[in-house]
Amino acid sequence: MVLPILAVLLPTLYWDRPVETAEALHKAGVDRLCVAPGREPAWRKAGFAATAFDRARAREAVAPHVEYKMDEASATRAPWIDANGWRYLRAPGKTFFSNVPTGSAALAAAEAFAYGADAAIGATPDDVAAFARMTKFLAAIERAALPAMANIGVVDDGSDTMGEVLNLLARHNLLFQLVPKADPTYAVNIQVTAEAAKPYEFAIQVRHELTDERRLLRIYGSNVVIGRLTGNGSEARVHLLNYGKGVVRGLRVRVLGVYAHGKLADFGRPTLALADYSAEDGATEFTLPELGPYAIVDLER
Repeated sequence: MVLPILAVLLPTLYWDRPVETAEALHKAGVDRLCVAPGREPAWRKAGFAATAFDRARAREAVAPHVEYKMDEASATRAPWIDANGWRYLRAPGKTFFSNVPTGSAALAAAEAFAYGADAAIGATPDDVAAFARMTKFLAAIERAALPAMANIGVVDDGSDTMGEVLNLLARHNLLFQLVPKADPTYAVNIQVTAEAAKPYEFAIQVRHELTDERRLLRIYGSNVVIGRLTGNGSEARVHLLNYGKGVVRGLRVRVLGVYAHGKLADFGRPTLALADYSAEDGATEFTLPELGPYAIVDLER
């Protein structure tokens, strides 16, 4: 599948350690980074594509991860995902920064790429190699100039309440787009109301109004995977981000629309292919035998 080319931002490593660590970065596979203003000449001399970065001017992103908390309704441990997709969608064109612990850098890079965010990521020395491998994987992906696909139009008032609603919509894979006013091209339009004061209940209410049958993207077999969908009618791209600590096996994905062909690019698993592919009855379904932190599925009619 040949996709149109679009200049997509790649996440950048933010490095606040001395230039004497240059050799370790080279060995890890890093060739570009951002540093505190005034330090870039020394890093360029050391062989890096270095740019100045002022952390104080960037918006804060969180370290992507999942925690398990008690669900009072079921008395079981339910996953709570800390993710940045909704933050990135809420502030398009803004620059973000996150300091992430060891084990999170690759996912943080993939997350920023999936949402087209301009992001600098502060990784630990133990995580630099994983970050470099992920950015190399991302750089090799063909750039798809495809618009975001969504079922829900959201009139965002910028409030914390609406921010939590956006967070919950994303966590439940209810695809939304921010709009200045209600737009009839979306199946559902929402804005802050009294019901939104209880974001979890409000998100469930939105899902019921949308109905599962009309959802553009559905994910089965995991509650720690968040998807993003872009497309133009004849082709689509599914981004799959795994916020859990382990590999997800047997992940089933359903995309509304019939696409005859699907191609998988899975980070760390170059030979992996889609299984149980079905394109009929108005939808396309497939299984990923394994999913690490990130994968992309390109679909074509």
